[in-house]
Amino acid sequence: MPRENKPPDRAYRTRKPTFDELVASRNELNRTGADFLKTDMATALMFSGMAMQATDDPVKRERTQRNARKAYDAILRLRERIRFSEKDAYWLQNNLYRLKSELERLGEKF
Repeated sequence: MPRENKPPDRAYRTRKPTFDELVASRNELNRTGADFLKTDMATALMFSGMAMQATDDPVKRERTQRNARKAYDAILRLRERIRFSEKDAYWLQNNLYRLKSELERLGEKF
């Protein structure tokens, strides 16, 4: 018995997501982005702290300072795409001030 061929436009048709599914997906992406930035901030502060303590190792100081600055710049760039809760926005802004202050003490120019 010959095999029936499906027309190409119907071969791989998938269900379109509902509006509620799209909203839920957007909200989950936003939560994930906010969590990423919080983790990135904690890492940046760890690097800046390590740089400030590395007084006897200029190579380590420069490397950790550079990593902290890269994280600072990335956070500034990426935070515009995320909607934060009031509490998270306050936490992030305070830590941005702290990180910038530490980087300035390490010699970074803004």
